[in-house]
Amino acid sequence: MAYAALSYLFFTMAFCHYPIGGHWLTGFIMMTLPLAILSGLFASIYLLCRQEKMMATAGLIWVLFSLPVVKRLIGAGLTDVTTSQAASLKVLSFNSETFPEASATLFDEGLLTADIACFQEYSPNRRVEGEYAYKLEKLTSFGPDRQVGLALFSQYPIINHYSRIWDRDNEPDINGFLCADIAYGADTIRVVNVHLWSMGVRINQAMDALKAGDLQKVGFELYDTFRRLKKGFEHRNGQLKEVESYVAGSRYPVIICGDFNETPFGYSYGKLSLNFRNAFEEAGEGLGFTLNRHPYCVRIDQQFFSADWAVRSCQTLSKVSFSDHFPVMAHYVLKTSLNAPAEGVAQRKTTIREIAQN
Repeated sequence: MAYAALSYLFFTMAFCHYPIGGHWLTGFIMMTLPLAILSGLFASIYLLCRQEKMMATAGLIWVLFSLPVVKRLIGAGLTDVTTSQAASLKVLSFNSETFPEASATLFDEGLLTADIACFQEYSPNRRVEGEYAYKLEKLTSFGPDRQVGLALFSQYPIINHYSRIWDRDNEPDINGFLCADIAYGADTIRVVNVHLWSMGVRINQAMDALKAGDLQKVGFELYDTFRRLKKGFEHRNGQLKEVESYVAGSRYPVIICGDFNETPFGYSYGKLSLNFRNAFEEAGEGLGFTLNRHPYCVRIDQQFFSADWAVRSCQTLSKVSFSDHFPVMAHYVLKTSLNAPAEGVAQRKTTIREIAQN
Protein backbone atom coordinates (compact mmCIF):
# COMPACT_ATOMS: atom_id res chain seq x y z
CA MET A 1 0.00 0.00 0.00
CA ALA A 2 2.89 2.35 0.75
CA TYR A 3 4.43 1.67 -2.67
CA ALA A 4 1.03 2.20 -4.30
CA ALA A 5 0.65 5.55 -2.50
CA LEU A 6 4.07 6.71 -3.73
CA SER A 7 3.31 5.56 -7.27
CA TYR A 8 0.02 7.47 -7.19
CA LEU A 9 1.83 10.59 -5.98
CA PHE A 10 4.38 10.21 -8.78
CA PHE A 11 1.74 10.04 -11.54
CA THR A 12 -0.35 12.82 -10.02
CA MET A 13 2.67 15.12 -9.83
CA ALA A 14 3.68 14.23 -13.39
CA PHE A 15 0.23 15.15 -14.74
CA CYS A 16 0.17 18.43 -12.76
CA HIS A 17 3.64 19.52 -13.89
CA TYR A 18 3.21 18.45 -17.52
CA PRO A 19 -0.50 18.19 -18.43
CA ILE A 20 -0.97 15.73 -21.26
CA GLY A 21 -3.70 15.17 -23.77
CA GLY A 22 -6.79 15.74 -21.82
CA HIS A 23 -8.37 12.44 -20.96
CA TRP A 24 -11.09 12.80 -18.33
CA LEU A 25 -9.33 10.30 -16.06
CA THR A 26 -6.25 12.52 -15.78
CA GLY A 27 -8.57 15.33 -14.73
CA PHE A 28 -9.79 13.30 -11.78
CA ILE A 29 -6.23 12.26 -10.88
CA MET A 30 -4.93 15.86 -10.92
CA MET A 31 -7.85 17.04 -8.79
CA THR A 32 -6.83 14.64 -6.01
CA LEU A 33 -3.29 16.00 -5.63
CA PRO A 34 -3.75 17.10 -1.96
CA LEU A 35 -4.84 13.56 -1.06
CA ALA A 36 -1.92 12.12 -3.05
CA ILE A 37 0.55 14.33 -1.17
CA LEU A 38 -0.80 13.34 2.25
CA SER A 39 -0.83 9.64 1.41
CA GLY A 40 2.70 9.92 -0.02
CA LEU A 41 3.93 11.66 3.12
CA PHE A 42 2.45 9.02 5.43
CA ALA A 43 3.79 6.26 3.18
CA SER A 44 7.29 7.77 3.32
CA ILE A 45 7.20 7.99 7.12
CA TYR A 46 5.96 4.41 7.32
CA LEU A 47 8.75 3.14 5.05
CA LEU A 48 11.31 5.12 7.05
CA CYS A 49 10.11 3.38 10.22
CA ARG A 50 10.48 0.06 8.39
CA GLN A 51 14.11 0.98 7.62
CA GLU A 52 13.42 1.13 3.86
CA LYS A 53 15.42 4.31 3.65
CA MET A 54 15.89 4.45 -0.12
CA MET A 55 12.18 4.33 -0.94
CA ALA A 56 11.34 6.59 2.00
CA THR A 57 13.84 9.18 0.78
CA ALA A 58 12.47 8.99 -2.76
CA GLY A 59 8.96 9.53 -1.40
CA LEU A 60 9.99 12.55 0.65
CA ILE A 61 11.72 14.04 -2.39
CA TRP A 62 8.51 13.67 -4.38
CA VAL A 63 6.56 15.34 -1.59
CA LEU A 64 9.01 18.28 -1.80
CA PHE A 65 8.59 18.39 -5.58
CA SER A 66 4.87 18.91 -4.97
CA LEU A 67 5.44 22.27 -3.28
CA PRO A 68 5.63 24.31 -6.52
CA VAL A 69 2.24 22.91 -7.53
CA VAL A 70 0.72 23.45 -4.09
CA LYS A 71 1.92 27.05 -4.40
CA ARG A 72 -0.83 27.53 -6.98
CA LEU A 73 -3.32 27.61 -4.10
CA ILE A 74 -1.75 30.47 -2.19
CA GLY A 75 -1.07 34.01 -3.34
CA ALA A 76 2.57 34.93 -2.85
CA GLY A 77 1.77 38.63 -2.35
CA LEU A 78 4.84 39.64 -4.35
CA THR A 79 4.91 42.96 -6.17
CA ASP A 80 7.54 44.44 -8.41
CA VAL A 81 8.69 47.69 -6.81
CA THR A 82 9.94 48.96 -10.18
CA THR A 83 6.31 49.27 -11.31
CA SER A 84 5.17 51.46 -8.41
CA GLN A 85 5.37 54.71 -10.39
CA ALA A 86 4.22 53.31 -13.74
CA ALA A 87 0.69 53.54 -15.10
CA SER A 88 -1.27 50.34 -14.60
CA LEU A 89 -4.09 48.59 -16.42
CA LYS A 90 -6.94 47.57 -14.13
CA VAL A 91 -8.63 44.35 -15.28
CA LEU A 92 -11.79 42.84 -13.78
CA SER A 93 -13.04 39.30 -14.34
CA PHE A 94 -16.45 38.32 -12.96
CA ASN A 95 -19.04 35.59 -13.44
CA SER A 96 -21.86 37.98 -12.62
CA GLU A 97 -24.76 35.49 -12.79
CA THR A 98 -26.81 37.72 -15.16
CA PHE A 99 -25.95 40.91 -13.22
CA PRO A 100 -29.12 41.98 -11.40
CA GLU A 101 -30.04 45.67 -11.57
CA ALA A 102 -29.73 45.89 -7.78
CA SER A 103 -25.97 45.52 -8.13
CA ALA A 104 -25.65 48.93 -9.80
CA THR A 105 -24.73 50.59 -6.50
CA LEU A 106 -21.42 48.73 -6.57
CA PHE A 107 -20.31 51.07 -9.36
CA ASP A 108 -21.15 54.05 -7.16
CA GLU A 109 -18.83 52.57 -4.55
CA GLY A 110 -16.12 51.94 -7.16
CA LEU A 111 -15.85 48.23 -6.36
CA LEU A 112 -16.37 47.12 -9.97
CA THR A 113 -14.70 50.02 -11.75
CA ALA A 114 -11.93 48.90 -14.12
CA ASP A 115 -10.18 49.78 -17.38
CA ILE A 116 -11.17 46.44 -18.91
CA ALA A 117 -13.98 44.28 -17.53
CA CYS A 118 -14.68 40.69 -18.57
CA PHE A 119 -18.05 39.25 -17.56
CA GLN A 120 -19.31 35.69 -17.81
CA GLU A 121 -23.01 34.81 -17.52
CA TYR A 122 -23.69 38.42 -18.41
CA SER A 123 -27.10 39.85 -19.26
CA PRO A 124 -27.42 43.33 -20.81
CA ASN A 125 -27.22 45.98 -18.11
CA ARG A 126 -27.46 49.68 -18.95
CA ARG A 127 -25.55 50.80 -15.89
CA VAL A 128 -22.61 48.55 -16.67
CA GLU A 129 -22.51 49.59 -20.31
CA GLY A 130 -22.63 53.25 -19.31
CA GLU A 131 -19.34 52.87 -17.46
CA TYR A 132 -17.31 51.98 -20.56
CA ALA A 133 -16.57 53.51 -23.93
CA TYR A 134 -16.34 50.25 -25.89
CA LYS A 135 -18.06 46.91 -25.60
CA LEU A 136 -18.01 43.45 -27.13
CA GLU A 137 -20.79 40.91 -26.47
CA LYS A 138 -21.60 37.35 -27.43
CA LEU A 139 -25.01 36.42 -26.04
CA THR A 140 -27.47 33.56 -26.36
CA SER A 141 -31.19 34.36 -26.42
CA PHE A 142 -33.36 32.42 -23.96
CA GLY A 143 -36.53 34.37 -24.66
CA PRO A 144 -37.76 37.81 -25.75
CA ASP A 145 -36.33 39.54 -22.69
CA ARG A 146 -33.52 37.23 -21.58
CA GLN A 147 -30.03 37.03 -23.06
CA VAL A 148 -27.03 35.49 -21.33
CA GLY A 149 -23.43 35.10 -22.42
CA LEU A 150 -20.06 36.83 -22.46
CA ALA A 151 -19.21 40.53 -22.47
CA LEU A 152 -15.97 42.49 -22.60
CA PHE A 153 -15.98 46.22 -21.83
CA SER A 154 -13.06 48.57 -22.30
CA GLN A 155 -12.07 52.19 -21.81
CA TYR A 156 -9.69 51.72 -24.74
CA PRO A 157 -10.65 51.11 -28.42
CA ILE A 158 -11.33 47.53 -29.49
CA ILE A 159 -9.72 47.30 -32.93
CA ASN A 160 -10.24 43.61 -33.70
CA HIS A 161 -12.10 40.71 -32.14
CA TYR A 162 -13.03 37.03 -32.38
CA SER A 163 -15.71 35.18 -30.48
CA ARG A 164 -17.36 31.80 -30.05
CA ILE A 165 -20.18 30.25 -28.04
CA TRP A 166 -19.83 26.48 -27.79
CA ASP A 167 -22.84 24.28 -28.40
CA ARG A 168 -24.04 22.23 -25.44
CA ASP A 169 -26.50 19.50 -26.36
CA ASN A 170 -29.71 19.85 -24.36
CA GLU A 171 -28.07 22.38 -22.03
CA PRO A 172 -27.80 26.20 -22.01
CA ASP A 173 -25.30 27.57 -24.55
CA ILE A 174 -23.50 30.06 -22.30
CA ASN A 175 -19.88 28.88 -22.49
CA GLY A 176 -17.43 30.36 -24.95
CA PHE A 177 -14.77 33.04 -25.33
CA LEU A 178 -14.19 36.59 -26.54
CA CYS A 179 -10.79 37.57 -27.89
CA ALA A 180 -10.22 41.32 -28.30
CA ASP A 181 -7.25 43.26 -29.63
CA ILE A 182 -7.26 46.59 -27.80
CA ALA A 183 -5.35 49.80 -28.53
CA TYR A 184 -3.67 50.54 -25.21
CA GLY A 185 -1.74 53.77 -25.54
CA ALA A 186 0.91 53.26 -28.21
CA ASP A 187 0.59 49.48 -27.93
CA THR A 188 -1.90 46.80 -28.91
CA ILE A 189 -2.79 44.18 -26.33
CA ARG A 190 -4.86 40.99 -26.60
CA VAL A 191 -7.41 40.24 -23.88
CA VAL A 192 -9.34 36.96 -23.80
CA ASN A 193 -12.51 36.50 -21.76
CA VAL A 194 -13.22 32.79 -21.38
CA HIS A 195 -15.97 30.74 -19.76
CA LEU A 196 -15.10 27.06 -19.98
CA TRP A 197 -17.66 24.27 -19.76
CA SER A 198 -19.92 24.65 -16.73
CA MET A 199 -20.54 21.50 -14.73
CA GLY A 200 -23.56 22.62 -12.72
CA VAL A 201 -22.34 20.56 -9.75
CA ARG A 202 -24.33 21.30 -6.60
CA ILE A 203 -22.63 19.70 -3.60
CA ASN A 204 -25.24 21.23 -1.30
CA GLN A 205 -27.91 18.90 -2.69
CA ALA A 206 -25.95 15.84 -1.61
CA MET A 207 -25.34 17.41 1.80
CA ASP A 208 -29.04 18.20 2.25
CA ALA A 209 -29.94 14.63 1.33
CA LEU A 210 -27.38 13.30 3.83
CA LYS A 211 -28.81 15.48 6.60
CA ALA A 212 -32.30 14.18 5.75
CA GLY A 213 -31.06 10.59 5.92
CA ASP A 214 -32.03 9.90 2.28
CA LEU A 215 -29.13 7.64 1.33
CA GLN A 216 -30.63 6.79 -2.05
CA LYS A 217 -30.67 10.46 -3.01
CA VAL A 218 -27.14 10.87 -1.67
CA GLY A 219 -25.99 8.09 -3.97
CA PHE A 220 -27.78 9.63 -6.92
CA GLU A 221 -26.28 13.08 -6.26
CA LEU A 222 -22.76 11.64 -5.95
CA TYR A 223 -23.18 9.72 -9.19
CA ASP A 224 -24.56 12.84 -10.89
CA THR A 225 -21.58 14.83 -9.61
CA PHE A 226 -19.17 12.24 -11.03
CA ARG A 227 -21.00 12.30 -14.37
CA ARG A 228 -20.90 16.09 -14.59
CA LEU A 229 -17.24 16.25 -13.60
CA LYS A 230 -16.33 13.66 -16.23
CA LYS A 231 -18.26 15.53 -18.90
CA GLY A 232 -16.65 18.79 -17.88
CA PHE A 233 -13.11 17.38 -18.09
CA GLU A 234 -13.83 16.00 -21.56
CA HIS A 235 -15.12 19.29 -22.98
CA ARG A 236 -12.90 21.86 -21.27
CA ASN A 237 -9.72 20.27 -22.61
CA GLY A 238 -10.86 20.74 -26.20
CA GLN A 239 -12.18 24.23 -25.49
CA LEU A 240 -8.87 25.32 -23.99
CA LYS A 241 -7.01 24.15 -27.09
CA GLU A 242 -9.21 26.41 -29.20
CA VAL A 243 -8.56 29.37 -26.90
CA GLU A 244 -4.83 28.68 -26.97
CA SER A 245 -4.84 28.91 -30.75
CA TYR A 246 -5.59 32.64 -30.39
CA VAL A 247 -2.84 33.38 -27.88
CA ALA A 248 -0.05 30.94 -28.72
CA GLY A 249 2.79 32.95 -30.21
CA SER A 250 0.79 36.17 -30.10
CA ARG A 251 2.79 39.22 -31.10
CA TYR A 252 0.69 41.23 -28.65
CA PRO A 253 0.89 41.17 -24.85
CA VAL A 254 -1.80 38.76 -23.61
CA ILE A 255 -4.18 38.64 -20.64
CA ILE A 256 -6.51 35.64 -20.30
CA CYS A 257 -9.21 35.79 -17.67
CA GLY A 258 -12.52 34.23 -16.81
CA ASP A 259 -14.35 31.33 -15.21
CA PHE A 260 -12.31 28.16 -15.83
CA ASN A 261 -14.56 25.85 -13.80
CA GLU A 262 -11.46 23.99 -12.58
CA THR A 263 -9.24 24.20 -9.53
CA PRO A 264 -5.55 25.20 -9.79
CA PHE A 265 -4.76 21.49 -10.02
CA GLY A 266 -6.81 21.12 -13.21
CA TYR A 267 -5.67 20.54 -16.78
CA SER A 268 -6.54 24.06 -17.95
CA TYR A 269 -4.56 25.76 -15.19
CA GLY A 270 -1.58 23.47 -15.67
CA LYS A 271 -1.58 23.85 -19.46
CA LEU A 272 -1.73 27.64 -19.36
CA SER A 273 0.96 27.73 -16.65
CA LEU A 274 3.46 26.33 -19.15
CA ASN A 275 3.41 29.62 -21.11
CA PHE A 276 1.67 32.16 -18.88
CA ARG A 277 1.79 33.28 -15.26
CA ASN A 278 -1.17 33.42 -12.92
CA ALA A 279 -1.93 36.85 -11.46
CA PHE A 280 -3.23 35.66 -8.08
CA GLU A 281 -0.43 33.16 -7.67
CA GLU A 282 2.08 35.96 -8.26
CA ALA A 283 0.51 38.94 -6.50
CA GLY A 284 -2.52 37.72 -4.55
CA GLU A 285 -2.69 37.12 -0.83
CA GLY A 286 -4.10 34.16 1.05
CA LEU A 287 -6.25 31.54 -0.67
CA GLY A 288 -8.53 33.85 -2.69
CA PHE A 289 -11.48 31.45 -3.00
CA THR A 290 -13.83 32.65 -5.76
CA LEU A 291 -16.81 30.30 -5.44
CA ASN A 292 -19.65 31.77 -3.38
CA ARG A 293 -21.49 28.48 -2.79
CA HIS A 294 -20.71 24.89 -1.83
CA PRO A 295 -18.00 23.72 -1.69
CA TYR A 296 -16.78 27.36 -1.26
CA CYS A 297 -13.11 26.47 -0.69
CA VAL A 298 -12.00 26.57 -4.35
CA ARG A 299 -10.59 29.16 -6.73
CA ILE A 300 -11.94 28.57 -10.22
CA ASP A 301 -11.86 32.16 -11.59
CA GLN A 302 -8.42 33.09 -12.89
CA GLN A 303 -6.34 35.71 -14.65
CA PHE A 304 -3.25 34.67 -16.62
CA PHE A 305 -0.77 36.99 -18.33
CA SER A 306 2.15 36.78 -20.72
CA ALA A 307 5.75 37.73 -19.94
CA ASP A 308 5.16 41.19 -21.45
CA TRP A 309 3.38 42.23 -18.25
CA ALA A 310 4.28 42.76 -14.62
CA VAL A 311 1.42 42.28 -12.17
CA ARG A 312 1.17 44.82 -9.38
CA SER A 313 -1.73 43.32 -7.42
CA CYS A 314 -4.52 40.77 -7.65
CA GLN A 315 -7.38 40.18 -5.24
CA THR A 316 -10.67 38.39 -4.87
CA LEU A 317 -13.43 40.90 -4.11
CA SER A 318 -15.33 38.93 -1.50
CA LYS A 319 -17.45 41.96 -0.58
CA VAL A 320 -19.28 41.62 -3.90
CA SER A 321 -21.56 38.73 -3.00
CA PHE A 322 -24.71 38.92 -5.16
CA SER A 323 -23.39 36.23 -7.53
CA ASP A 324 -22.33 32.64 -6.86
CA HIS A 325 -18.81 33.78 -7.85
CA PHE A 326 -16.61 36.53 -6.46
CA PRO A 327 -14.91 38.98 -8.88
CA VAL A 328 -11.14 38.97 -9.44
CA MET A 329 -9.40 42.33 -9.93
CA ALA A 330 -5.78 42.74 -11.03
CA HIS A 331 -3.47 45.63 -11.89
CA TYR A 332 -0.94 45.11 -14.69
CA VAL A 333 1.96 47.18 -15.92
CA LEU A 334 3.20 46.78 -19.48
CA LYS A 335 6.95 46.33 -19.20
CA THR A 336 7.63 48.38 -22.33
CA SER A 337 5.92 51.35 -20.67
CA LEU A 338 8.00 51.35 -17.49
CA ASN A 339 10.05 54.26 -18.82
CA ALA A 340 6.96 56.19 -19.91
CA PRO A 341 5.59 58.71 -17.40
CA ALA A 342 2.21 57.83 -15.89
CA GLU A 343 0.89 61.28 -16.86
CA GLY A 344 1.37 60.49 -20.53
CA VAL A 345 -0.65 57.29 -20.38
CA ALA A 346 -3.36 59.00 -18.33
CA GLN A 347 -3.55 61.80 -20.90
CA ARG A 348 -3.94 59.27 -23.76
CA LYS A 349 -6.74 57.58 -21.80
CA THR A 350 -8.53 60.93 -21.31
CA THR A 351 -8.24 61.68 -25.03
CA ILE A 352 -9.73 58.29 -25.92
CA ARG A 353 -12.70 58.94 -23.64
CA GLU A 354 -13.29 62.36 -25.23
CA ILE A 355 -13.25 60.85 -28.72
CA ALA A 356 -15.72 58.13 -27.66
CA GLN A 357 -18.10 60.70 -26.18
CA ASN A 358 -18.04 62.78 -29.35
